[in-house]
Order: sequence, then structure tokens, then C-alpha cells
Amino acid sequence: MITDLHVRNVALIDEADITFTPGLNVLTGETGAGKSILIEALGLALGDRADTGLIRQGSDSANVELTLRPEDRSVYELLHDSGIDTDEDDIIIRRKLTPGSSDCYINGQKVALRELSRLTSRMIDICGQRESLTLLRESSLKNMLDSHATDELREILSRIGEKYTDYSDVLCKLNDTDEDESLRKRKADLAEYEVNEIDNAALTPGEDEELEIDYRRMNNASRINESLSAVSSLIDGTDGASDLISRALKALYSVTEYDESLQDMASSLSDIDALTADLSREIGSYMSSSEYDAASFNEITARLDLINHLKDKYGRSIEAILAYRDERCEELDRLRDHEAYRTKLENRKAALEEELLSLCARAHDLRASAAASLESNLMNALTDMNFLNCDLKIEVKADKTHITASGYDDIDFLISLNPGEPLKSLKDVASGGELSRIMLAIKCVSGDRETTGTLIFDEIDTGISGVTAWKVGEKLHSLGASHQVICITHQAQVAAQADTHFVISKSVHQDRTLTAVDVLDEDGMIDELMRMSGSGDSSEAARNAAVELKAKARLS
Repeated sequence: MITDLHVRNVALIDEADITFTPGLNVLTGETGAGKSILIEALGLALGDRADTGLIRQGSDSANVELTLRPEDRSVYELLHDSGIDTDEDDIIIRRKLTPGSSDCYINGQKVALRELSRLTSRMIDICGQRESLTLLRESSLKNMLDSHATDELREILSRIGEKYTDYSDVLCKLNDTDEDESLRKRKADLAEYEVNEIDNAALTPGEDEELEIDYRRMNNASRINESLSAVSSLIDGTDGASDLISRALKALYSVTEYDESLQDMASSLSDIDALTADLSREIGSYMSSSEYDAASFNEITARLDLINHLKDKYGRSIEAILAYRDERCEELDRLRDHEAYRTKLENRKAALEEELLSLCARAHDLRASAAASLESNLMNALTDMNFLNCDLKIEVKADKTHITASGYDDIDFLISLNPGEPLKSLKDVASGGELSRIMLAIKCVSGDRETTGTLIFDEIDTGISGVTAWKVGEKLHSLGASHQVICITHQAQVAAQADTHFVISKSVHQDRTLTAVDVLDEDGMIDELMRMSGSGDSSEAARNAAVELKAKARLS
């Protein structure tokens, strides 16, 4: 859930801090006070594209900081996989806007905008009249239905996806076979040339590494010998290490008869003397056996040039080159025996189609069963929000000629909002406000299955009043039992049911317009409910009505 939001220099907001709570958080205020600015600020933190016009006039930058504490532990795994540290439970998102740039940070680490949006979509969902249009997409309707189906459907859909990947691969290969004889011959000639070029090189895995070692040694033979000669002089020359150690050993042995404990020192020095002698012999042996051979060096250079040439053409390693050679051999076989290859693909395509149709049929039956259950649940939720005479049907139509990775079903939600009206597709019937309420009903029905921790509703109650507004408020409060809900509203019936109530106000200070956000206590809530009633009456009767509305909300 969201714990804190800090906004600085965004539009009319100079600086604002909001601490959200679990349950239903309501934000209210006069039209134009800046409620939409807060939603835009939240959108920035969640990965919306930046509008530099949001930078407060006279400021160099705008900043939004969002502190989250996800309940879904998989979010932390997702962040870890993206290389983002999550040492503490809190996740801090920061967005900074300047006239020339927009920077995003998660826990202090800079991330791309797309990555920010991908990560936050698992934690927060903004629902408004604009976002509710996603309901009209068939993919959204299908996902919604599938989320209410059994685990068996999810297993079937996984198998369909795997088979469809194989099926698409076969279709691509079949499509590649639709070429004329002359083109196939040219491809076969090229494949044969490449296979022969690789085979003639007689490559051995790992030989390039060995050749590189020999090349470096021979290319630097003169420098190596110069260094070894210098080392040899320092060891064996006049007053060299060997001579000095021998003299030291003789001096030490001359006094060991006076103290037996010196014998261990003498033994250690004797070992050093022997090691020095062995090292001197190894240096001499290396120098005598490492004479520069120009012919061998030229052979190594030529071999490396050939291998690197093949790497440039066929792969970055010998193993990759050989793998490419095997692929070209398969391609050559296909091109030389075109009809047999095509027949094999056709048989594979037919077998996969049969398997897919069988799996899709099972998925269709499971979806049809889930649709009946979801219809009933949605109808109950819509009735609770004062859609008293509506009718709803989820249509699951099989189209066996159009198999996809999610089956062959076309999904549509059909609805009639008035008695006597025929069922029509949701996109052809509902207004923006009705779509918003339908989306709220879906969110309520999805409750336990919804993994998003925070749901933000932006004026979802626009265009309603009275009993309908009260019903929407009840649903939002009910949803707050399993999610953190943040709602911007103009309806007193909705605001009365808030667990935490914020008021957004606008004032003028030193010729500057400022927006402020304040959390309300009990008396403040009553005052705000009186304002929202719209009568302008501040009488005791109006206050009693607001108190009664709040009391009713507590009992519902």
C-alpha cells in the first residue's frame, strides 16, 4: 500500500505531504482546488509520461516522492531481479522533472520510465473514467473472465500457449518454403559454400585459446628473454643472490657448533640456497628451449587470422561457428529435399492443430462455466450500486478458424441498462460514468483475486447522486477491507464512508495561488460533509444531517 506521498513544486502545489492509511482514503475539495493535480502527481510516480507544464511557475524542477509497502512479497523478488536493492520493507519511488529531463528512481537507483511503469503496475491501479475504457478491449474482458475460472483453465491455457508457440514456428517454416526453384538453388549453393568453408578449416574447440597463448609468447619472445637474462644476472652474477646466500650460509654454519638452536636457521637458509639453484637452472632451460622460430610464428598467425575471419562471419567462438555449420547442414538438407521437408511440416502442423483444437475446446467449456458464475456475481454487485433493472450476459463464442495463444474464444460483455432494451456490447451501451461504476463492480467481485494492493478511483462517482452515490460509497468502503482504496469524490454520500478523509483547498499568498492538503478530524469531516451537501446552510439542522450521514456510514 501507499504510506506517504510528498509533492513539491507541482502545478499549484508548493509542497504537500500526505500519509495514507489502510482502508478507504477519501480526498475532497472545491472544484479547481487541485484534486486532479494529486492524481497527476501519483501518475508521475507510477510511470506516466511527464508534462513539463506541471512544473510550478518560477521553479526549476518538480518532485514527487512515493513511499510504498507492498503486501505481495513477489514485488520484492521482481525488484531484486531488476537489480534494485530492497533491504527494508519500504520502497521509495522518486520522480524529478526539469524543463529538459525527467528522471525516475526506485530506492535511490535510477531506472527507465518503462521499467518504473512495469514495476509499479503490480502494486497500484488507477481507475477513472479514462482508465475504465480498458474494459472495452477484448483482451481485458478475456483476462477478467479467466481470472475467475478454475486452476484447471490456467493449466490448460499454459499448455495452449506452449503448443501455439510450436504451431507458430511450424507456420513460419512452412511460409519459408513458398519460394521458387531458382531461389532455393541459390540458398543451397550459399549453404554448401559456408559448410565447406567451415569444414575445410578443421576447427577444434579450444584451439584458438591455445594459439593465443603461443602467439603472445612468441610475439614477446625478445622481451621475455631480456627480462630472464636480467633475472639470471641478479641471481648468478658477481655478488648475485646465489653468491650472497652461499656466503650467508657459510657464516651461519660457522657458529652452529656454539648453539644448536641455530641449526634450524641454517636449514631454512640451505633450502633457500637450493631453491635459488633450481630457479637458475629453470631459467637457463627456458631460455635455451625458447628460441624464436619465424616459420612457427607465421603459421600460428595465419591460423589465428583464419579462425578470426570465420568468427566474424559465423560466430564469436569456435563452438558457435560449429553450431552454425550444423544449422546450415540442416538447411541444406531441407533445400535439397524440399518436398519431403514440406510434407513433414504439413504433418506436424496438422498434429498441432488437432491438439490445439482439443485444448481450446476444453478451455471454452471452462470459460463458459466461469462466465455463468461471474455473471451472477456481477449482477449482485451492480444491483448493490443501484443498477436495479439491468441485465448482463457474458458471451463466450468459439471461433475455430482463429486459434491464438489464449484459445479460440471471443469474449464480450453484453448488457442492458433499461427494461425492454436488448442486450448490447458494453462499448455500445454504457456512458463514461456507467463504465466507471461497472469497473468498480468488477473490482469488488475480483476482490480476493486482485493482487494490486492499492486501488485509486478518480471521480468514479461523477454523474450520480442520492441512493446511487450511497451505494457506490458502500462498495468502495467494502473494497477497502481487502485493499487500500484512495478515492477522489464530490459526493457527500461517498465521503461519509471514509476511514481517512483529506480536504484539498486553494488559497492566495503573496500573489501566488497555493494548494494545500489536510487530514480531517471528526469535526473537520462534519464541516466538509456540510459543504459538500451543496446547500450552503451552516445551521444546526445542516450539521445534524452531516452527523447523521457519518453515523449511518459507520453502521453500514
